[in-house]
Formats: sequence, structure tokens, C-alpha cells
Amino acid sequence: MSDSGPADEQGERGKDEPVLLGLPQSSLLARLTSGGGSVAEADREAYATANDAQAWQDPRLRQALRRLYSTQVSSSQRPELPGARKALTELFADPDFEHVVRALLHHPEHLLGVVLPELLAPEEGPASPVRVWSVFTVCVETLWEHVSGQEGQAHRHLEPLAARTRFLSLSEPFRHRGSQDWEEWWQQETLQHLFGQSPVWVPLIRRVREAREVWRGYLDRHQSLPLFDHAPPLAMEEEIRWLAFQEPARQRVFFEGRAFRFTVPLYSGGPLALSGPVVQGSGSGRRVTPPPPTAVDRAVLVEVVERHLLPRFAVVAVWSAVLGLYRRPKHRGALAVYGLLLLALANALALVVLALSTDRVTITHSLYGIGALYVITGLGALFLGRVWAMPLLLRLPAAGAVGLIILVAFHPTWWERAAPGWLLPAVLVGAALGYLLVETRNHNTGSTTHDRYAPLLLAGRTLAVAATGLVHSLFVALVGMVTITTVFGEDGDKLLKVWEGTSGDGNPVEILLASTFWCLAAGVFSQILWDDQPITAPLSHRRWRDER
Repeated sequence: MSDSGPADEQGERGKDEPVLLGLPQSSLLARLTSGGGSVAEADREAYATANDAQAWQDPRLRQALRRLYSTQVSSSQRPELPGARKALTELFADPDFEHVVRALLHHPEHLLGVVLPELLAPEEGPASPVRVWSVFTVCVETLWEHVSGQEGQAHRHLEPLAARTRFLSLSEPFRHRGSQDWEEWWQQETLQHLFGQSPVWVPLIRRVREAREVWRGYLDRHQSLPLFDHAPPLAMEEEIRWLAFQEPARQRVFFEGRAFRFTVPLYSGGPLALSGPVVQGSGSGRRVTPPPPTAVDRAVLVEVVERHLLPRFAVVAVWSAVLGLYRRPKHRGALAVYGLLLLALANALALVVLALSTDRVTITHSLYGIGALYVITGLGALFLGRVWAMPLLLRLPAAGAVGLIILVAFHPTWWERAAPGWLLPAVLVGAALGYLLVETRNHNTGSTTHDRYAPLLLAGRTLAVAATGLVHSLFVALVGMVTITTVFGEDGDKLLKVWEGTSGDGNPVEILLASTFWCLAAGVFSQILWDDQPITAPLSHRRWRDER
């Protein structure tokens, strides 16, 4: 059947409610229906959608699925799996079967949640969630081989949908690590024999790693794919989280009311480890434990942070992801340096406040505090690497220094005229926030028409970046105005006396506030002169990787 005409009115079955059997079927079903799956049906004609409902009743599909099921539940039938997959491949290549292929590509959740639970249910009760998942996964793998092969030219434009479903299905057993369900899955032979007579998990692991690389390539250029270009920004972030992060991806509720619920997804689960379990003991004492993430697993997480979360201004998610990466005992030193950095930050802020409000602490003491803060930052970046420094947004103080250069060149009468008032801070901060807000929205591509909370979340991200930049600008402005402007600027001696409190020509608090807001605004706008990187990008200009 083609999409050239309406289907019979038998398709009401497509509206059947999905059956939740338990992990891994229920969790995979939730993943398929959210994220990028929420837009898989967009822009399809009504008659094409109606044809999907008739496709689920195709007897050839149901017979092929029953044959796959028999190879999964019976060891004597297991050698028949290659033949069952070959028969399914021949069905996919049949021109009269194209409507079924389209239904599988656009609505894999219907196959997993409606068709298979009914088709595979024994007389005495519901179908096994693991068996339903295994039949679904083998079917999806066969579908991917067809769509990405020479026989799948007619559906090549839907290849990203096949890649997404394939990765999510293959990766589901690797999630939920440490749970009782996870241990049962890996203790049994179901995963070893998913693709045939294998005594190890190598076929599954090889396929899921390949699927991750393929799907990662599509996510890195999702704006070039009409299927996902209009997807809501938070929907694509769900796909990003599932690509690289371990379950459970918790959500912390900051506010919840009758008509409003504000949550921020946390990425603290660590890298998604696509490896077989660690086997301990043998026989009845055999146990499996979750594997540690490999270097590749960690590299995927780091790339997601740099290429997806930082450009989206997801500061909370970046902090959560990096802290989750360092949770393992051998990386606790990195967490200790973060703790030391937090103490240095609190100390620097306290010294600045005390220096400006009391005579017991001089402005020089505050410089020592700021110096200690950035020394720790530099040493951390040097010894712990670029990943450790990513959440600190070090491009912001570098951009603020550009604004400081302009301040030094200004005529000294500007700091003499600095006075209390709201107009100057409002203009400078408003301009910086406006620029950052537009940049945040443009980097979080997609439509927010049907997500009323997304604009609020994006505004929160803007404020998080602005707050980080404000702290950096405060320290840059104080160091620059005390140590640089007093030497290179006109009337530097008079300004130095102002900081020492021996001159009444200027107000130190107002001078510092004006210079801080100027450094923030000038730094934010000057970043467009650097390169094509956002202001949240790591402080580097060269990357030795294929920019997909």
C-alpha cells in the first residue's frame, strides 16, 4: 500500500492504549513517546496516518513477529533466528509492504506498547516485558539494516527515525544499573542470545556502541534534518541526556503549583556505560555488578557537555554533568578542588564587601582573596583539564577584561562623576541581559509554541550565565581598577588615593559598581568579535575533531 489514498475505516485500533508490562518495556515506551518522538508524526497527511492503523493488522507482519518470538523463547528454535530475520528483511523490501515500514518508522511505540503485548501474551497472563523488548529490538535492528541499506532508498529520508529507535532500544538494558531488574536481565541468557547463539554479550554491545555513534552524528546536526529541526528545544535535550547519561536522570522541582511546575533536569548519573557487567564467581554463586564507564563513554559525555549543553546555556546541567563525571573515588580530588574553589569564592566576596564597608580590611586584602581564587582556578584547569574548567565559564572573565581595556582608556572624569543611581546599571545590565536572552533562545532551537514553560526555563538560563558573568566582572573590574588603571590611566595617583580612602574625589563603591556593569556589558557584546563560539564555550580556539 502507498500513501496515495485513504485507508479503510478499520484503523481505530491505532488509538488503543499502550500496555505497560514493566521494565525494560515500559521505560523504553516512555522514551519513544517523548523527546524527539513527539514530533515524528509532524506534517504527515491525515490519510498517511490512517494507513498506519491498517498496517498493524497485516498478517505477514504478525506472522514474522511470532516467528521472531519463537527464536527468543526456545533454545531449540534459536538457530532459526537468521532465517527469521532474513524473511523479515524480504518483507521490508516488498513494495506492497512499504506502508508497514512507514508505520514502524513513525510509530515504533505502537508496536512495543500495543501490538506485541497482545500478540505475544500467553493464555495464563500478560507477556514478559523482557521478551517483548527482545522481539521489538530484533525487529528494529532488522528495520535499520533495511532502511540504511540499498533496498531502503524509498525510506532513506526517515533514516534518522530508525537510528533513534535503534539506539534507544539497544541501550535500554544498559540503563537502570544496580536495580534488581538490571541484575536479573544480565544474569539470564536473554541478552547473550538476543542475536543468536552467542555465549557472551559481544553482539549486543557491538551493535549498541555502533548505534550510539550513528545517533550521535544525527543529534550533532539535527538542525539539518527536517524531521527534528522544529522539535522543541527541551525535547532534543531529552535525546541528548539519553545519549550520554546514566539513568535515573532525576528532576528537582523548584516550584510546583496548580498551574505551574518548574523543574530542572539533572545530569548527575554519570556516563552511560555501554559495556557488559562485571561477572564475579561462578555457578550458583555467580553475580553481576555494573561495569565502570570506559574512556569512550566518558568522551561522549564530555562532547555532549561541550557541544550541546554549554551552547544552550544549561549551566545547572553542566555543573550536574561534570560533578557526576567526577563521582568515582579515583576522581574525588577534582571534587575536593571544587570545594576549595567554593571556599575561595566566598572568601573573596567577603573581603570585597568588608574592604568597601569597613576600615579593618583594606582593598589590598580583597586583591589577595581574588588572586587566590583565580590561582586555584588556573591550577585546577592545568592539572585536572578542560572538563573540570567547563562549568566555570572562563570565557566570561576574559571577555570582561576586554571591557576593562576600554575603561583604562576613558578620561578619568568618568570615575569622578560616578554617583548613586539606577539608570546606568539598568542600561548596562539590561543590554547584557537582552543580548544573552536572544543568544539563549537562538541556541535553543525549535518551537516553544506548545511548551509554555520553556521560555521561563530559557530565561532562567540567561540569568544563570549573567550571574556568573557578573561575579567574574566584579573581580576583573576590582583588580583592573586598583592595579592597572592607577598605573596606566590618567590621574592614576588620585584614583589610588580613592581606593586607599584618603581622597574624597570619588566613591569607591560607585566606581566599582559602574566598572563591574561596564565590564559585563562590554564583555558580552565583544564576544562576537572572537570567533563563532558562544560566550559559554570553553576558553579555546582549536579542536582536533570532525565538526559534524
